[in-house]
Amino acid sequence: MSSGFTHDFDRVIAHVFGLPVCWYGAVYTVGFLGVFGWFAFRRSRLGLSMAHVLDLSIAIALGVLIGGRAFDILVYELDYYRVHPLQALNWWRGGLATHGVLLGAVVSVQAFCRLRGKPFLQVVDELTVPAAFLLAVGRLGNFMEGGVIGTATQLPWAVHYPDLAEARHPVALYESAKNLLLVPVLAWVLRRHPAGRGVALALFVFLYAMLRFWVDLLRDYEAYWLGLDTGQYFNLLMACVGLALLFWAVRRTRHFENGPTAASAVHSPLGPVRPLIFACLCLYPLGIPTSWTQTNIEQKRQAESPVVDVRDGAGAEGPPG
Repeated sequence: MSSGFTHDFDRVIAHVFGLPVCWYGAVYTVGFLGVFGWFAFRRSRLGLSMAHVLDLSIAIALGVLIGGRAFDILVYELDYYRVHPLQALNWWRGGLATHGVLLGAVVSVQAFCRLRGKPFLQVVDELTVPAAFLLAVGRLGNFMEGGVIGTATQLPWAVHYPDLAEARHPVALYESAKNLLLVPVLAWVLRRHPAGRGVALALFVFLYAMLRFWVDLLRDYEAYWLGLDTGQYFNLLMACVGLALLFWAVRRTRHFENGPTAASAVHSPLGPVRPLIFACLCLYPLGIPTSWTQTNIEQKRQAESPVVDVRDGAGAEGPPG
């Protein structure tokens, strides 16, 4: 039997004015601040003013929140929300899907670039580093709130959940470590292949998806389609897209000698509105408790792994204390 440890973290960090501050939502706040910090640090390379950095950070935060929520509802939880459609508006019930987060971020960057006249490929190449960071801290939030679990294992670092009979792989920590390792790799790629060539974007898409495919083999998914975990289809599709982008980007770099040159930074009045909007978007996720509707987690675990009362020491099926 594995030793491991028991997952007994509370989903709520604290209550502020009677409202819960949740681990899962808090890491998105940290991620949004990371996006802002990266672009503020790199803005001279992209020809951005601080007002543009805030505009871009606002756009990405909106894309992440809307895209992640819509993708989760339409792909993973459609059956639940067909019965409870109005609950789709209740952010405190949770639900942000990673693939939707990525798609929403890309769409929002595209919209920003069109409105501000900035080169999309250059901005999205730079986005890969803070995106990897956001996804890394996002998985830490998944682990803390216990929504993303792995398959059963007897390894020494297995995690015991109070409402599951068998110890599980800490798959959220595996993926968090994987995403965090992408940060220095992508930063190095940007030094070798400056933003605008598409190499960083291609490698991010390919490495994120392909490595996640292998990690997710150890994940206990909440939904399946044609015998395969639902998310694995999107992982394979992303990996293929990333590989195709990589071939395209490598061929494209032959046309650059020193890489595309960023325009000079332009000045734009900051004003109080942008910081206020961004602050609100950073505060908004704090109440999001989980990556999967709580009712679905509870029903799935009760159906698959009921925990038996082991106070008398007989017939123990639950995790050791």
